Amino acid sequence: MPNPQTRTDLTIGAFSQLSRLSIKALRLYDSLGLLPPAWTDTESGYRYYAAGQLDRAKQISLLRQLDLPLSAIAEVLDAPNAERRERFEHLWQGVETAHTQRRELAEYLLSQVFKDQTSTDQRSPNMTQTATHTDQSADSHFTLQQRFVPQRRVVSITRRVFVNDLKAFFEDSGRVLAFIEQQDAQMAGPMFAVYHGEVNNDSDGPVEICFPYSGELAAEGEFALRDENAHHEAYVTLTKAQFEFPQILKAYDAALSYAQQLGECSQFAPREVYNQNWNTAGPTDLVADVAWPFVPKAQG
Repeated sequence: MPNPQTRTDLTIGAFSQLSRLSIKALRLYDSLGLLPPAWTDTESGYRYYAAGQLDRAKQISLLRQLDLPLSAIAEVLDAPNAERRERFEHLWQGVETAHTQRRELAEYLLSQVFKDQTSTDQRSPNMTQTATHTDQSADSHFTLQQRFVPQRRVVSITRRVFVNDLKAFFEDSGRVLAFIEQQDAQMAGPMFAVYHGEVNNDSDGPVEICFPYSGELAAEGEFALRDENAHHEAYVTLTKAQFEFPQILKAYDAALSYAQQLGECSQFAPREVYNQNWNTAGPTDLVADVAWPFVPKAQG
């Protein structure tokens, strides 16, 4: 065991003063392996730090001021010197993207949830007489439409997923196409995803991804077969860029508002209908619809 009388290491208190990191923080960083002491007295449990560790302590402090998670900080600081800058740039790009999404979500809340009640929407209630409607609320310009969707057979895959797992679920659902082809059936319409519940960091749906088909199929494993009932739906077609969160919330609001004016929709779940290949589409390409089924109002 090193003899503290012959070393120039700093006690945790002294290192705390020099690094301006609290003792509580230093203990946390030690437990995570982010900034372990140079050595620890096995008998007393006292932690001792080397003066050379002050640079890393300062870097951790600065990175924390950017609200970066400790795991990400460790990934950057533990990387080889030649890779640290690139990793930090990649990490910061993600932070800026998240910040942009939070700012746009706040703007959405201000315009939709906490809006000035004296400037409520004065749209005409006669939209039930038209097939299309241009919605210009919420600082958006959507051409809302309605259509009748006949009954069809679908093969679907349903999972409970949080928002961070949604992309992987869509990618994995591609297996359904191979399943259809293997049994000599054919696609009979665009793929669509039904959101039976909210999907965010706290709520996991469930989400059902459906593939209309013709021919004969036998259910297998996770792939279920069912009839999608005929229905009317209000919808808006979006570009790939408009599908970014939280902009897409405005499209859902617009589709729901239009569906409610056309009829009763509380018993239905919204869906996204993918008309084009998502992977090859550009940001300004129209790729999919946000749709909300409804039962039309009785004509009287």
